[in-house]
Amino acid sequence: MSKQYYNNMWQETINDIQDLIQVENFQNEPDFLKKPSQDLFQHYAQNYIRYIGIYKKLEDCYDQMVHPQKKLNLKELLELAIIRMIENKKLVIQYNVHSNSYQSDMVNLDELITDLKLTPDYLEVPIPRYFKKETDKERLDERNFIIDKTLQDMDLGQPEETVIEEQYFFDTRLENIIEIIQRNERGRQGIKRGMQLKQLKKERLRKENKTKRLAEGEEITDEQENDKSVLIIQKYFKGYKGREQVYFMREEEMKFLGIQRDAEDPKQPNSQFMKAQEQRQKMTLIQQQHMKDYEAKKIELKKLVQETEGPEIKEKKIKERIDWIDMYLDKTEGKKLPAKAIDYYDDKKRYPPTQEELDALKGGKKGAKKENKPEKKGKKGKKDKKEEKKDTIDLTTVIKINERVEEYLTTWGSTDDSTNFQQTFVTDVAKGLVRSSVETEMNSLVDELIEIELDNRHLFLLKKPRKRPPKPRPVKPPKPKNFKVPGAGGVKGRDVFDLLSELLEYGIVKKLMPANLADLKGGQNVLGATQEQQFATTPDPSYPQLRSALAEFVGMQLGSPVLKEKLDKMSYFLFFGPSGSGKTLAIRALATECNAMLLDITPSSPEVQQKFSDKSSIGKTFYTVFYVAKVLHPTIIFMDNIEQVFGSAKKKKGVPAAPWAKLKKPLQDFKKAKFIEPTTRVVFIGCTNQPELMIMKDTKNFFEKKFFFPMLNYDTRLTLLKYFIEEKGVKLEPNFPLSTLAHLTEGYTAGSFKNVLDKIITPERIKKIPDEPITINEFVDRLARQPYVKSQAEYDKLRTFFDEVTGTKDRREKSKAVAVDPKKGGKKK
Repeated sequence: MSKQYYNNMWQETINDIQDLIQVENFQNEPDFLKKPSQDLFQHYAQNYIRYIGIYKKLEDCYDQMVHPQKKLNLKELLELAIIRMIENKKLVIQYNVHSNSYQSDMVNLDELITDLKLTPDYLEVPIPRYFKKETDKERLDERNFIIDKTLQDMDLGQPEETVIEEQYFFDTRLENIIEIIQRNERGRQGIKRGMQLKQLKKERLRKENKTKRLAEGEEITDEQENDKSVLIIQKYFKGYKGREQVYFMREEEMKFLGIQRDAEDPKQPNSQFMKAQEQRQKMTLIQQQHMKDYEAKKIELKKLVQETEGPEIKEKKIKERIDWIDMYLDKTEGKKLPAKAIDYYDDKKRYPPTQEELDALKGGKKGAKKENKPEKKGKKGKKDKKEEKKDTIDLTTVIKINERVEEYLTTWGSTDDSTNFQQTFVTDVAKGLVRSSVETEMNSLVDELIEIELDNRHLFLLKKPRKRPPKPRPVKPPKPKNFKVPGAGGVKGRDVFDLLSELLEYGIVKKLMPANLADLKGGQNVLGATQEQQFATTPDPSYPQLRSALAEFVGMQLGSPVLKEKLDKMSYFLFFGPSGSGKTLAIRALATECNAMLLDITPSSPEVQQKFSDKSSIGKTFYTVFYVAKVLHPTIIFMDNIEQVFGSAKKKKGVPAAPWAKLKKPLQDFKKAKFIEPTTRVVFIGCTNQPELMIMKDTKNFFEKKFFFPMLNYDTRLTLLKYFIEEKGVKLEPNFPLSTLAHLTEGYTAGSFKNVLDKIITPERIKKIPDEPITINEFVDRLARQPYVKSQAEYDKLRTFFDEVTGTKDRREKSKAVAVDPKKGGKKK
């Protein structure tokens, strides 16, 4: 793409931001928050949708532009747009109170998307591509190199891939095997006899028909019968060839119109995908080189500005401050001088107080104290403060976005770079930035000289030495509550890479197959808003909703330190759903797209079991894992089968005891101690396919966000089957009943589909496809052996857990109780 295309896209995005800022400013109206919740929901939902479009455009511009100065400005604006987008998403969730999915994280906006004439895929929120290319790249490359080298030395260099074992439902004893062989042989013989009888019956009917026609006087010869048979064969064959010709003509027309393209293997060197990847790599190298040249040029320009303009800047600043001192003296009639040189930067202290202000300070202090003193420190005062907080809206991010827009208009709006074909840095713009940094550094030197000048003036004009105000004592931050974390003493003083090697040795550091969030395939649910009104509980989230939520609440904070600092700083997440529904795939995708290290502390795995043998080893292992994760972040700490930890320690009716319940308290201690700091990009993810075994109260308190991976609906199953088959490079026959197969696989998961296709479409089978096309019967036998199938009763337990653990059920029942009796739930909403 040409540079002009992305410059125009940037300009269009700036125009969209300016329009949206005007809409955001309407929130400053005094009665804005008094509007009905439905109106507020619509307002914030529209803003959220518009910010998604702005974010995607800015992300494309930042990924493709090679101009170093524009990229720096774009990155600031991009991060602010992401922050404001997620802020609007949280407000949409807050005001989503008009359906049974009361304040659910999975908000259905299909009706609004239809009204705005947009497609459902417009709501997709991808993870920015610069996370794994730029953020702490040198440090993370060193970390990844150590991990790869250690795994190679241990002969574990290849990434791990999940293996699904098929289920066989027969006993393998010798007598049972003989019985099965006998039964199959009898069946084969019975089928053969049946085919022979069918052929004999067909021959008998043909002879009877011929005899009947002869009896009626019709002459029938062998040549006439052969000619008639030939005509029938020709009719069917011509019909087949005609339909085939129409099919290929339609395919050619679709390709000519650009609606359809030839299917190609993306792994081939000449494929469009590989060409795009090569072009992207070249673009990345150009971006890196331009940024290095720009940083080197800034150092040269800084030295040049210091040598050529430094003395002039210094004299100008000294003159400004001398004029300020003279003005201060004139206004106070020569009786007073500024207290400190740094008062020049404070608008409140820059000018001397007026006579009215002095009178108020002398005689009106007591009255002012009385006026400002609150009447009572009762409950009413507290309520007023809460109401004031509710009536104000935080538009800090909007103000910063507006500042970045003004900076763009000032710097690039009037700059003509049509002759800058290589898109290198602009020297004049770089010089202006360097000059401002030199001026900032010069302030400290000028302030020291002004302090000396103030001392001399005090001695000369006021005939007394100046009493310098005492330096303000640094405000000590409040000491955090001293929560002890287990295992700190066992690893104190050890190097972090030594601890990392120990985790690699025990198989806790995992290297999984790379993936992307887009691999979590699934279709949009365009009837989500309707289902919310009809269902008594929260409907299943669609996979596009799930992908966007994972990107917004997990991926954004895991990949960027700026976003982690500005957003909610959540670190503990729960992934639950049927086996094979994509939980591990989502973790692989987050680790790949955020360049995160994965630490697997699943207690049921053989490698980790020996590290949890007693209380001392549990504490030491947890501290080692959390400490390495914190120092070498971004990191995902992963624990599968979390129900074995957060379940009941004692056996109850129908519920087995949790075998690893002793790990729950150490985990809770690490969270209470806030060992994962707010600025540290570390997340703990627990996975389970049996969440009903977990204690609800502990689960709600420990995990900050819960993500439900649902069973696949018909549309998603059809999409997955097409995707997996095309991924194998196989083109099915036009009459292959793929929709029938999608209906037959009700209750199966994506893992089941992938395992079935891996077993059926092997390299040997692909070679035979031209002669023996794939039939639906080949799927039936393999599907019968898949373990990842849930009955409706089992799946209803997952839905119930989803409704309860997210708090949606409690909020919904509370709102209904308030609607019936406002006094019962407190103040009316």
